[in-house]
Amino acid sequence: MLPESPPASPPVTGSLLAARFGKLLQFLITGLPAFALAIALNYTLVERWNVHSALAYAVVLVIQVVVNFLLLRRFVFKKSEASTTSALQDFLALLAGVSVVRLLDWGLYTLLVSVVGLPFLWVQLGNVALFSVVRFLYAERVLR
Repeated sequence: MLPESPPASPPVTGSLLAARFGKLLQFLITGLPAFALAIALNYTLVERWNVHSALAYAVVLVIQVVVNFLLLRRFVFKKSEASTTSALQDFLALLAGVSVVRLLDWGLYTLLVSVVGLPFLWVQLGNVALFSVVRFLYAERVLR
């Protein structure tokens, strides 16, 4: 006789997908102030202060991680009173994973701007679109 197979996972319902999509939209909208700051800062560093684009983007990414964490914790992934982790613990947990994503972001940006020669602001916009969903999925997992 064949062993029983484990029960199937419950099907993903339309309401669950809608809730996740809603949370993703909330994540993206909440990130707009940090995004606007990042574009302005990157432009200023590169065009006005003549900072190399790779270094400028690295600075921008660090600032963006901090600002996004503060906004996300306040507006998207609110902590319950029963939470056992501090803001610092949550920040360090988020930083650990997001740093890998941001390193990939920075590497692709540097390759496309410094080696291929694409315009730095266009590459920055493309990277935001490319890496946003990955950052959302990680933040959702860490900041619940």
